[in-house]
Formats: sequence, C-alpha cells, structure tokens
Amino acid sequence: VCCRGDNRARVDRLDSRLSYQTRLKARSLRTPEMVGHLKDIRRCDEHDDVDFRDENELKRFVRPGKWLSLNAGSVRLLRVNVVSTGLAIVLLWGFVIWGLVNPRYMFAQVNEWKSWISYNFTWFYIGAFNAWIVFLLYVAFSKYGKIKLGRADEKPEFNNVSWFSMLFSCGIAVGVYTLGVAEPMSYYRGSYGLQGRGPAPITDDERAQQALLQTFYHWGLHAWSPYITVALGLGIVCYRWNMPLTMRSAFYPLIGNIIYSPVGDIIDAVSIACTTFGVCTSLGLGVDQIVAYYAALQDKSYSALERIDAQTATIIVMTIVANISVVLGLHKGIQVLSTITFSLGLFVLIATLFLDNTWFLLNSVVQSTGHYLQYVVQIGFRTDAFEQLGIEFGTRNLLWGSNKASKPDGVWSGPLLDIMNNAAAQRTDDITTPFAYGPTFPSGPAEMMDWWTIFYWGWWVSWAPFVGMFIARISRGRTIRQIVVGALVAPTLFSFLWLGVWGSLGIKMQRVAELVLGDGQWNLFGSSDCSAWGYVGNVPNSAAAIALANDGYYAVACRRFPMLDIMAPFKEVKEFLWGLLLIGITLYFITSSDSGSYVDDVISANGLANPPIGQKVFWCWTEGAVAIALLRGGYESGQNALGAVQAVSIVAGLPFTVAICFMCTSIWRALKIDSGDADICHANLFSTGTLDIFDLYRTGPADGPSTARYTLAERLTNYAQSIFAPFIGIFKTCESLFGEGSVLAKLHGFVNFSFFVLWLVFLIVSGSDSDYAWIGWTFYLFMAFQISFIRGYVRTQHNIYGNMFEDFFGALVMYPNIVSQLHYQSKEPAPSNDVYRKPVTAA
Repeated sequence: VCCRGDNRARVDRLDSRLSYQTRLKARSLRTPEMVGHLKDIRRCDEHDDVDFRDENELKRFVRPGKWLSLNAGSVRLLRVNVVSTGLAIVLLWGFVIWGLVNPRYMFAQVNEWKSWISYNFTWFYIGAFNAWIVFLLYVAFSKYGKIKLGRADEKPEFNNVSWFSMLFSCGIAVGVYTLGVAEPMSYYRGSYGLQGRGPAPITDDERAQQALLQTFYHWGLHAWSPYITVALGLGIVCYRWNMPLTMRSAFYPLIGNIIYSPVGDIIDAVSIACTTFGVCTSLGLGVDQIVAYYAALQDKSYSALERIDAQTATIIVMTIVANISVVLGLHKGIQVLSTITFSLGLFVLIATLFLDNTWFLLNSVVQSTGHYLQYVVQIGFRTDAFEQLGIEFGTRNLLWGSNKASKPDGVWSGPLLDIMNNAAAQRTDDITTPFAYGPTFPSGPAEMMDWWTIFYWGWWVSWAPFVGMFIARISRGRTIRQIVVGALVAPTLFSFLWLGVWGSLGIKMQRVAELVLGDGQWNLFGSSDCSAWGYVGNVPNSAAAIALANDGYYAVACRRFPMLDIMAPFKEVKEFLWGLLLIGITLYFITSSDSGSYVDDVISANGLANPPIGQKVFWCWTEGAVAIALLRGGYESGQNALGAVQAVSIVAGLPFTVAICFMCTSIWRALKIDSGDADICHANLFSTGTLDIFDLYRTGPADGPSTARYTLAERLTNYAQSIFAPFIGIFKTCESLFGEGSVLAKLHGFVNFSFFVLWLVFLIVSGSDSDYAWIGWTFYLFMAFQISFIRGYVRTQHNIYGNMFEDFFGALVMYPNIVSQLHYQSKEPAPSNDVYRKPVTAA
C-alpha cells in the first residue's frame, strides 16, 4: 500500500533526489544474489503499489488453507484468516461464557492471576517500559529518524490537527475523564506512603506535589511508549516494505517467513484478545462515568442493581453508535468523531482554567511538569522492592518459589511465615508476635504496584496492539522523528495540562473542605476521615458539609465522581459543563470502541484494507459483550465489577509485553536493513531457523514451496537428539570451531553433559526437598550461558548478524532449537552455503 505510478520513472525520480553516496550504497545492495532472497520484500521506493483491497494480492501472505472467503450471492460475508480469528473468538467468547456461567470462581481466579503477575513481574514491567522509552528516543534522534513511513516524497494522509486528535482520542482520553481527579486525590488523601518517588513528602504541600507527580508518571512518556513502539514496528514494514497491516508483519524482520506459521497466527490472536480486553477496561471505566454524569444532570441516584442495568444499557446504545462509525470508515466516521471529542474536551479544560484560580492552576502545571522532568528517572525505576518484601511475610504470598503450596483454607503463605509463627510461640512474655510488617517497618502499602502502577502498565500494553496499529494507520507519510515527537512527547505534555489543571482543582477543593470540616491539625499521614468531615456513604450529612455542598464545595476524597464536583462551584454554568463532559466522554467511548473494532477487524482479515461490513459489526458487538460480561459477572460475584475489568487487562498485557520487547529488536533490524547498513545487509544467516519447527520446517514464503535442504524426518530426529542429548550437538559444533577431536571440543561437550545431567538429577531429587529444584535450575542457567557463548562464537565465524542477548534468550527458553541449529550450521563449510535465508535486506 505504498507506491503509485510507473516503476521505472519512480526509480529515476528517487535516484535524482539522493546523494551520490546514497545511490552508490543502494546500488551495491541491489545485487542479483541478494534480491533472489527477497521475494517478500517490495520496498515502496522500488516497486509498484500493493493494493491490499485486492484479495488475491493479500493471499500472497497467507498459507494455503487458512484463508476463508465467503459470499452470499454478490454480497461479501467473510474474509478472514480462520486460524488466528478462530483462536481469538474461542478465547474471547470462552471468557464471556465462563464469566456468565460461573462468575464468582472466574473473578477469584482472575484477581489471583493479576496479583501473581504484579508481585512476580514488577521488575519486568518497570524495566521494559524504561527500555522502550530509551529505544524510541534513540531511534528518533539517530540517523534513522529521517526514515519516512512511505515513499520519500509521500505526504501525510491527515493534517496535524486531525492526526493529533485521533491519536489522543484513542490513546488515553477516556482515562483522563475517569481518573483525572480521582487518581491524584487517591494519592493525596489515600494514606499512601509516597517516599522514594521524588522528595519525601514532609509537608502537605509536598504531599500534594507528590500526588501530581505520581499521576504524571502513570500518564506520561511511559504510557505512550508501547503505543509508539508498535506503531513504528508496523509502519516500517507495512508502509515501506509493502506487507499487510497486521500484527504479525511487525515481526517479519526478526523471524522472516515464520510469521506465516502458527507463531504468526498466535501473535494475531493474542493481539485481538489484548485489544478487546484493553478496550473493555476503558469501556467499563467510561460507562461508569457516563451513568454518573447522566444521574447528576437528572439529579437522581441508582441502587447497585440499577447502576449495572444502566451501564449495560449504555454499552448497548454506545455499541450501536460505534457500529455506525466503524461502518462509515476511518475518514467519515472515526476522524470526524475524534476531532469533535478532542475539541469538546479542550473547551471544558480551558473553561475550567478560566473559571477558577487561573494563576494557581498554571503555576501548578508548570511546577508539576518540572518535578516530573527532574524525578522521572527515579520514579520510573521504582519497584517498591522493600514494600513488597512484606508480601513474603503475609498470608497473600503469591511470590513464585516462596509460597510452596496453598494452605487448605486457601490462604497463601510461605515457609518463612511458618518459621516465624513457630518461633513466636516460644516467647514467654505476653506480647503477640510476629508483628505486622507495615507498622514495624513504616512505608507505603505493598499493594501500591498491584493497585496502580502495574495495573496501568498492563492496561497500556493491552491497548498497544490497537492504539499502535491505529497510530501506524494514520501516520503514513510521516518520519520516525515526527511520530516519536508528535505521538510520544506532545501527547505527554498535553495530558499534563489536563491532569495538572483538574488534579489541582481537586486538591484545592479538598483543602477548602478540610479548613471548614476538619480539626485544624496537620494531616500527617494524608488520610481521609469522612465521618469526621460529616459524610455518610459519599454524601454530605452534617449541617456544615451540606452548607458547603450547596455552594459547590465537597470533601473530594469522600466522593465517588470528583470530576463532577470540581465544576460544581461554577454555579450557573456547571450543568452546561457537565453536559459537555457527558457528550465528550460518550464520544470518546465511541471512538475507543470503533477504533478497537477497526483494528480487530483488520487483524482478523490478515490486513485486508476493506473487510466486509458484517465483520466490523461482529467485532463491535464482541467488545460490547465482553464488557457487559465483565461488569455483570463482577456484580453477580459480589465483587467490584470495575476491579474485575481492570484485573483482566493486567493478565492480558503480560504476554504482549514480552512481544513488544521482541518487536524492538525487529524494528532495529528493519531500520538497519532499510538504511543499507553493511553489518546486517552483507551478513549471512544460519542454515536453519530456530522457530521453523512451528511451521514443520517449511522455509519458503506463504505462497511458495519450501526451500529447506533437510527432510522433515532428519530435522525431527535431530531435534529429539537435541532435547535428550544436547551435548552431542554441542560437541559436533565445537569440533567445527576448534578442530576435530580437539581438547576444547571435548571439554565443552563434557561441561554441557555435566550441566544437563545435574539439572535433571536435582529436579528428580526435588521430590524429597523442593529446594533441590532451584539448584537444578541453576545448573540449567549455566548450560544456557554455555550454549549462548558457543552460538556467539559461531555467528562470528560465519559472519552471521545477531547479538548476545538474542543468543542467551534463545538458549534459555528453547535450548533444543538452538542446539539443533548449531548442529546443522557446523556442517556448513562456508557461509555461502546457507540455505535457510530469511530476508535480511530491503535492497
């Protein structure tokens, strides 16, 4: 979907624009030997337009038997990849049925999964998000930043205002409406210990500043980093290499034709599921606000059941409207709605800025932005290591490897708590021990990461497939630098304005309430005493609290929907602003739903540019059904319905966090290939692949025959040997490196044999004491170190592009694949004999 016009004229036109050195480099890469291995890469500057509205053109990228094309007369009904779509449907609708049939059990399991992920993978989430930001900024301001998603002379499809409106609308806008006041207020008056996140909050002013800093952190650069990473991964491959706009394409520079295998199908299916669960999280939060705003305008209240019924009805109505928008398409529907909703939100923001203490609000935004810039590194690497240490001493110990097993009563605790309880029973005084961890070692709550940061990171990642693909779709014609600056930095600063203004208004209103309703003492721990302030069930009850409320001021920390409250002092115009808020969040709700449906539809259709309308409608209703199932299931199980929705986003986000890390490697390879860097374009490849077993060792393009030299039986036999006797492959490989029968080859073979046997022996004896298993896994880790070292040595000898991190990860998680690959590479007398040639250049 990249180039138009006559091919010869285009090449002449390109060559006339480029410098002599660039043209010389380009010509040096366009050799017959290299081009012969690049059938699937058709760079936009050198090939005619690929029209992915043409079903026959798309079939070049689908394995035979996976494509379903169904018509009813002349009406198109279905155009889908049956494998990836089927997997996604089974996962999503299976989840819906589970939630409706047995909601209590399902939500108990989902919440346990969520906590398990938060406790065990905090380090991974925190590290990954920081790595993505560094990677994006480096790429943007390197020589690769000038690369355009499309032809060198291509102009952006959308103007700057429409582009920014659409990416902001689908990115974070619903959340800003929902949590723009509630989140900073939770930190300010939620008894959170915010130490370690910037300067220690000694005074209440510093606590207020810390509340805004923590909020900015969750909605700043880190929030947008997974979106932009996915957008670049898709944009480079799809708009420069003429591949279909589907998630698997982003991994083509890394795994080549394996994207057409079940590996690619799983990537697309997980992307659809992540998109749906991520959108449902926002729909759940958004519909709660919509119902609340409507109730405020009508001056009515709902019971719990009435609220769930109203939320269900709202989702149904909004889904119908989203259907209309997604059927109209990107230009007529989504673009128009995004521009309107962005303008409404901006109007309300500016109005509140003018209606209240403008100078205080501007001071707060500038000051809070400065705090963010100063402390973003410190807070960005904060994992609450010592706060979460207390989890190991409690009864909710879900830490991997330290809880041993669940107690009969369902309480999770580890051996350390048992040891402490046993020793405490021997004390002869009357003091009850062991003491609680928190009061003994005062700090923030151990669940801070679980409740807030990891929830956000999981939420952003679960949105990444849909927002990233959507940003890629609307960013064609822009350079990488423009995308990173425009879609990473600009939205971050703009969201700071929203959060800074509305969050500061909430803090100001809370202080007004405490000056009247409090005891005049410093709130040392930042706690909320709503009963002392005259509130019962989120409603002002005392005469003083009612008098304040009549003038539009509330103890915001005691209220459920503080976004409405901060506009209550504006008297005559408050209902006008509430109406705009209701319209704005409703339209943001719709744009999120139709954008998510659009992405689900395109992925299920394997990148087909114009899928049948029926498919678009199906995915709209699937999102609505999942959201309704989560909300109603949460209610039926007696749990917080929104909490259940949030838990699902964290669970869905973990696998895609791993995928985005691999996507960074894929992007880096793609940029080097596209720029003609010699270290990758003139490098060789392994003679066999590490993942080709998942495609039964077929190595050709989707629509072509396999080019593998070895038979299926040979590969499977060697793979079995690599599983049960990896030391044989290691020995053969080392003989090719150090000489037949050499001492080094024998030594490496013996060391690998020792590590492998000790790993198995300690796993076997762990039946008597589970600690032996960890000794066994330590030997396994050292075996992975050895295999990765040998693979790096082989790459150097054969001039194969790669790095030590890829070597180690491969050896760690799939050592048989790596050992088998090394075994076959050892048979190659020269790099020129490689037969499994994954495309490595975009010549």
